[in-house]
Amino acid sequence: MKQTARLIAAFVFIAWIPLVVQSQDYPIKPVRILVPHPGGGGPLDAPSRGLAEFLANDLGQPFVVENRDGAQGIIGTTAVVKSDPDGYQLLFTSSSVITLNSLVRLDVPYDWERDLDPVAYVGAISTLMMVNPSVPVNSLHELLALAKARPNAVTWGTLGTTSSGPLMIGWFKKHRNVQFYMIPYKSTIQAVLGAIAGDVNVVAYAVGQGAKLTKSGKLKAIALIGGKRAAELPEVPTTEELGVDIKFRTWMGLFAPKGTPRDIINRLNASGAKAMKDAAMREKYMHAAGVFEDEISGTSPEKFAAFIREDRKGYEEAVKVAGITRK
Repeated sequence: MKQTARLIAAFVFIAWIPLVVQSQDYPIKPVRILVPHPGGGGPLDAPSRGLAEFLANDLGQPFVVENRDGAQGIIGTTAVVKSDPDGYQLLFTSSSVITLNSLVRLDVPYDWERDLDPVAYVGAISTLMMVNPSVPVNSLHELLALAKARPNAVTWGTLGTTSSGPLMIGWFKKHRNVQFYMIPYKSTIQAVLGAIAGDVNVVAYAVGQGAKLTKSGKLKAIALIGGKRAAELPEVPTTEELGVDIKFRTWMGLFAPKGTPRDIINRLNASGAKAMKDAAMREKYMHAAGVFEDEISGTSPEKFAAFIREDRKGYEEAVKVAGITRK
């Protein structure tokens, strides 16, 4: 009996050795970063590719970005959750997929605490509120006055309930007694195109691409969500300056399947922290896309996880205020 137990222990130890060696030498082959969002200039496109490039140079293996959009990020995220926890398939996504989906949908097949390990927080998307040039307003206060005078007549294009648009609409309804009429689109880019065409009056989009649209005259910028002005549009005030205290933010970060060896997660986190300190990475891949580092960027996986739990409270309140029920 004792001999059998010793044999079993020996087999377990032998099977464990390759995993330890592989973990210590990680990465020994290309790593895939799956992004469950559209490519082609979306807010997560440049940051994910910039981070992949930095990790590849720092860790000595290719990090390949693959966009797999669908079902508000559920398809791509589920693929990562079901993959082997060996560090060779990672997830780069946003708070809409990690937090908001579970608050507004009944069919989410994953839970981040159960199925994913946070690796590295990157930053938050700075969002620009814009209107079609035909809308007779030049500031946020003028827009709110117009919407208050004409309840549900001023339209706002959004990515349905799985985006920050409905949360902002709900906030304005509760705290400013203003009622916008939401027009849902299949993607945020389609909502932006709808605003350019004049099919909707208002849209919110990442400042990186939004600045280009306003400078070209296709849309008119009226406010930046948050407390920091954008270098691209220094004349546009923030909602914080205007007394609009919107708390929730759309952030993005890197995740691994649950059970990924801790030393692999720590190695990726350390490399990600270096990326956040790299001026070229920040300017070319983050700031240009409207993504800015903050107090969580470059911190440990544990602090990232604690942030997600705390940040969820703000989303829960915003969903409640907006009157969104899980469907």
